[in-house]
Amino acid sequence: MIGGSRDLPNALWFSRSGTFFDFDEGEGLDDEAIAFRLAANDDPAIRAMVSGHNLQVFTSVGEWVVTGDPLTPTNLQVEQQSRIGSPRDRQVPPINVDGATLFVARNGREIREFVYTSIEDAYQAADLALLARHLVVDPVDQAFDQSRRLFLLVMADGSLATIAIYRNADIAAWSLQETDGRFLSVAILDGQALLLVARTNGVFIERLDDSLLLDSGRRLSSPQPSQLWEGCDHLEGQEVAVVADEQVVEQTTVTGGAILLAAPARSVVVGLPYKHVIEPMPAVLAAGRGQDPAYRPIRVSLRLLATQSLHIDTGGGLRDLPLRTVGDAAMDSSPAPFTGDRSVRALGWRRGAEQPPWRIEQTTPLPCTLLSVTTEVKVNS
Repeated sequence: MIGGSRDLPNALWFSRSGTFFDFDEGEGLDDEAIAFRLAANDDPAIRAMVSGHNLQVFTSVGEWVVTGDPLTPTNLQVEQQSRIGSPRDRQVPPINVDGATLFVARNGREIREFVYTSIEDAYQAADLALLARHLVVDPVDQAFDQSRRLFLLVMADGSLATIAIYRNADIAAWSLQETDGRFLSVAILDGQALLLVARTNGVFIERLDDSLLLDSGRRLSSPQPSQLWEGCDHLEGQEVAVVADEQVVEQTTVTGGAILLAAPARSVVVGLPYKHVIEPMPAVLAAGRGQDPAYRPIRVSLRLLATQSLHIDTGGGLRDLPLRTVGDAAMDSSPAPFTGDRSVRALGWRRGAEQPPWRIEQTTPLPCTLLSVTTEVKVNS
């Protein structure tokens, strides 16, 4: 099946049954090729086609489905399902996620979920970016990382937005990723999420690695302890963070494609440091207390998984959350991964969405996995 051409942007051609390259329409018999054009007043240009519950056709002015059982020249039916439209100046391929097709809307500010509903016997196109409009800036590429349940969106401004998506649980959680450079494209190959990134020293293909904890990083090892580590040419002239033998050491600058450590190590991870920030949604307070009542967080309880470093601000600035327990290793080494609950007292009164009850922010390249947060608050009556 072929959709759209330079001279006929609204035309579709289906090959003869079992003969992929035979598009001869012949006499219109059931096993012969099919050719037709989408009829609309606003000149649709076909941007993509997806094989799902039916053949889905995405155009610049709306979304169509082609049905027929079987699909023949005599029983073919074409229906327009919605009038969202896809970008006309570029092609962002729609992606199937658990039976729904996610596509970029024509206005460049929406991510729509095109899915068939049996109750209404029609397709719906809900907007997944309804509460994250500020993160969607003219997407240029997208892909779905099945293993992480992450839908990745590369924006025209070089940023990367991700959606942690679980359709069966009705979850679509947005995040924003920015780097020292520009994200250009994304693809999934053999289960790996690959990104094309333009940086100071060139354009690189990089992959997501949950264990690396540094941008544009490399993991190096040697059978003998060494202070001089080569193999960092892609970071030439840049200040990098270093984790040596699982211990965070002082940042250094790459010179001649190598770094020099203060003490020998058998393994190092070298890369660009980045900051991760976590803030909660505005507090939902009891009804009848006014639109913007003052409140005071009393205690913040965090549930952590294999976490070695966490800096939190509950009033009074960022501070390191103690994770060591009695009997831990020497204090000059990184703490052992902590799994469990930690509670922190909070200080000060707050009002409105611009003053969150807590904030997590850090650049330390050590594991930090936050499972949940419970905040105890007192509301001014």
